[in-house]
Amino acid sequence: MAPWISIKQLVEAIHMPYEIIGDPERTVRKPASLDSACVDAVAFYAKQLEGAAERINASGAGVIIASKGIALHLLDTSTRTCILCRQPRLAFIRVMNRFFAPSRPMGIHTSSVIHAEATIGKNVYIGPFTCIGRAIIGDYTVIDGHVHIYDRVWIGKRCTIQAGAVIGSRGFGMERNENGEFEDFPHIGGVVIGDDVLVGTGVTIARGTMNDTVIGCGTKIDPLCQISHNVCIGNHCGVCALSTISGSARVNDYAWIAGGVSVREGLRIGNGASIGLGSVVVRDVRKGATAYGVPAKERAASRRDSQ
Repeated sequence: MAPWISIKQLVEAIHMPYEIIGDPERTVRKPASLDSACVDAVAFYAKQLEGAAERINASGAGVIIASKGIALHLLDTSTRTCILCRQPRLAFIRVMNRFFAPSRPMGIHTSSVIHAEATIGKNVYIGPFTCIGRAIIGDYTVIDGHVHIYDRVWIGKRCTIQAGAVIGSRGFGMERNENGEFEDFPHIGGVVIGDDVLVGTGVTIARGTMNDTVIGCGTKIDPLCQISHNVCIGNHCGVCALSTISGSARVNDYAWIAGGVSVREGLRIGNGASIGLGSVVVRDVRKGATAYGVPAKERAASRRDSQ
């Protein structure tokens, strides 16, 4: 049976300013969604403030992490304790990671194929039927099954490469000759992936033609994305599912690419910019701007300075 966790332990885990409303001695032993929780569970509510108290009161959770600013006079704390903070979802994520996250896998599966010249760091997990060429894999990285990592790929520490990802394959680079036929551009670059990167299921990252394709530290790439040759994605960017970043495009630090976005080759997405769902980006997007549509247009900007 899972151990009981106190309010004190929960607030230590969330690591942000908080306010406790209700019994500070209450304990929990599992996480749950707001609607399915029982008295021994911790849940969270991070949506709009209007009606928040009613939603919280309807939950059976013993502890609920919620937003500051909700109507305290409407809260029923007779059977629950509320921990109020600025980012309840982030707080709940930290609680999950501290107390409830599954343990990371360990070891190298016997069905994996690893080149003799590959460099594998310490405490790396490699799943079944994964193939690794002359690559460098950093410490504590998790590589799921059925992943193919080609030569000239460098992957940092604490990365997660999910099942079916292909990293370092040849990109779509070619030129038509005088007969209208394609002649291939040899791809002699590699792929460099920083620390703490997530590469989702079925993602393809092509190696560079001359220079490397680069994914910065802390960046998260959702399933089924295509990252083309010579692309440079900065640090702590988010690229959502089914997006395509075409060749030599640059996505600068802290940018957000929503699902189903297409970015034309060679463009620049500025620091902290956001690209809306399903957009087709055919021109540069400035630092801090929000762009969406087909073709994407800048609709707002937190800063007017250029990248």
